Amino acid sequence: MINNTMGEGNTSTRDMSTINNTMGEGSTSTRDMSTDKINVDLNEYPIKDISLENGYSGTVSEHFDHDIVANDVLEVEEIETYEKENIVSSSQNIEINEFAEEVDRDETYNETNIVPFVGQIFLSEEEAFAFYKRYAYQHGFSVRKGRFIKRNGIMRRRDFFCHREGRSSLKIIEPLKEQRNRESTRCECKAYLRISLQKSHDIFPSEWRVTKFVVEHNHVLLTQSEVRFLPANRTISEDDIERIFLLKEGGLSVRQLMRVIELEKNVKHGYLPFIERDIRNLFVKTKKKVERNDAKDLLKYCEDAKKSCSKFQYAYTLDEERRLEHIFWSPTSCSDWYQKYGDVVVFDTTYKVNSYEMPFGIFVGMNSHGKTVLFGCALLRNETISAFRWLMKTFISLMKKPPKTILTDQDPWMKEAISKDLPSTKHSFCIWHITFKFSSWFNAILRDKYSKWCSDFYELYKLETCEEFEHQWPKVVAKYNLQSNKHVKGLYEIRNYWALAYLRDHFFGGMTTTGRSESINAFIKRFINSHTSLSDFTKQVDVAIDDIKQKEDHDIMLEKCKRINLKLMSPLQEQAHGVLTRFAFQKFQEEFERSTQYSIHHENGNEFVLRYYKDANSRKHMVFWDGKIATCSCKYFEFWGILCRHILSIFLHKDCHEIPSNYLPSRWRLQTSYDDDEVDPQQVNVVFEEQVDVVHCPPPSKTKGRPKRRRLKGGKELSHNMNTCGLCKDVGHNIVTCPLKENTQFSGHTNKKKKICKDANLNPILLPKV
Repeated sequence: MINNTMGEGNTSTRDMSTINNTMGEGSTSTRDMSTDKINVDLNEYPIKDISLENGYSGTVSEHFDHDIVANDVLEVEEIETYEKENIVSSSQNIEINEFAEEVDRDETYNETNIVPFVGQIFLSEEEAFAFYKRYAYQHGFSVRKGRFIKRNGIMRRRDFFCHREGRSSLKIIEPLKEQRNRESTRCECKAYLRISLQKSHDIFPSEWRVTKFVVEHNHVLLTQSEVRFLPANRTISEDDIERIFLLKEGGLSVRQLMRVIELEKNVKHGYLPFIERDIRNLFVKTKKKVERNDAKDLLKYCEDAKKSCSKFQYAYTLDEERRLEHIFWSPTSCSDWYQKYGDVVVFDTTYKVNSYEMPFGIFVGMNSHGKTVLFGCALLRNETISAFRWLMKTFISLMKKPPKTILTDQDPWMKEAISKDLPSTKHSFCIWHITFKFSSWFNAILRDKYSKWCSDFYELYKLETCEEFEHQWPKVVAKYNLQSNKHVKGLYEIRNYWALAYLRDHFFGGMTTTGRSESINAFIKRFINSHTSLSDFTKQVDVAIDDIKQKEDHDIMLEKCKRINLKLMSPLQEQAHGVLTRFAFQKFQEEFERSTQYSIHHENGNEFVLRYYKDANSRKHMVFWDGKIATCSCKYFEFWGILCRHILSIFLHKDCHEIPSNYLPSRWRLQTSYDDDEVDPQQVNVVFEEQVDVVHCPPPSKTKGRPKRRRLKGGKELSHNMNTCGLCKDVGHNIVTCPLKENTQFSGHTNKKKKICKDANLNPILLPKV
């Protein structure tokens, strides 16, 4: 006797727990409706061991050939004998969650004969869809839900189609809008499965019955190794999503994080249940969710930081539509660093750091250990003079004092903004940005003289006095006949911003480029990209600040544990060793070691002329020293803040055993102190925190530089670059793609190829020469 007991309620599983084999007469079967039992006489069929897996229906279909008739009589036609094997029934009630987990683990379905048939019954629509989905995976296609019919608000019929059913709809092309032209996989495949909601008797629950099943496909089916790449079979679990975002925050690329997950799961490379495109789509989907409140979250972060510490500074502006326009913020650590080391500032902008393409401006400097520190950050709508003027005003207003010097690139709007809003600050251009363009400016003109021109320009760049520069510049320009060159004229006009002769009187900490800002930009860009939201962007800026703090603490530890050994026993060197940091003392030691290589060429009271002892024609350096004040024509102390070798040489010749304290600046000392003098804050257009709730996200910014879209070429340019075929001499293709290539044979006895044309109508001019 086979006992098929149904559970209570409209459940999706039937427990076929026991199979009692009894001997009886005949081979017919009956069904007791009161107990829902099917009585089968198996007298003539010796079955040694039969068992059914839990979770399958009571209809034995994979090893019993059967027909379902109206009176529910099961006729057994043939039963095969199996020893110690499981008989798997027709999977009418597959658990959907178990199926999803199997898809996530990328397991193939090894069941045989999972084929739908007309009359098959399911307890729910989801159960039928899961079954057909499993069947599709086995046979190399995927399925999607199609049309349905409702009556009185209840679904009565549902169709499940092959993923290539139907045809793609025509796409409206807008010439002014950039659109993707993706090919469609639809080929009007007719394979589908139709289920209908039916109810046979009042005592039975409503069931979904297969009423139509079309097996044939009009396309090639995929193999098991190919079908897993179909979108319907690619899923990312919640645990994987959490892990992906964690690795993304750590700065890993998509390929790197996929490899990490493969190693963690011990999965063969390329066999995860998702691909790179799925992860990128996940990032885009998440971005769309957070970008609604992106600007509001950024301002909420600034507001909370301000409440927790009053030293946190920030300001922002809105446009007419109350969208975020500009924002500047300086965390607590940055404000403290500026008060200590804000005498020289490097400002630079970078791009592709947020999803709104807003230029990211940073104010950086150098601490007493020679390491880069951050003073403040800004996100601007654009790089216009109004944006830069607002930024400079805000920076001075919030940071309480202007810097002594500032280094930037050659942006003309930035130059004008600094000249108007920071009149007391000496502005300098990054020399690297200038010399970077030399090859495109002068290489084609000077040719083999280009290297010599660069050497002469470097000598001009290092000149000590303005008089020398003005005297040597026209000579060098005339040497290479560059008097009328527009780039040379432009360099001379801005000489006050790049030539060291005009910058030596101002303290720059030895910096002549904006490379320190590039180091912070490179660090931040390890964790962000052009799709990063504003809230995630601020988190990575905080990571950069924490990294700077950790390096500073490490340098302080080294100062306490490791001190540089003195190479020369001198009271001057011992004094500097006990006061200056490792970085500053190394610079001092380099100058002190070379101070013994200079001799006094001429002396007149407190004025001395020094020259290198080996070369009588070497450059002369004028030094003034009256016991309190020391100056040198090289202006090394004014530019670096470290005494030069020439002044130290005079100290040694005049038996000076102590360096005046004013020549050991506080910014290079072990214990730095800073001046709390504040300037009157200027009036800045700042929005207060009470208006945060009505701030909208900014539109995409238009940065300077070449546009993304290429310029449309004219007819003359197009005709000049048209390809000409070497076979038919036609325009628009080459010999590889020539349509006449199929009728041409290539043969050759040597390395030369002969073309033998079979087409008699071909122009004789095109025939090969024999």
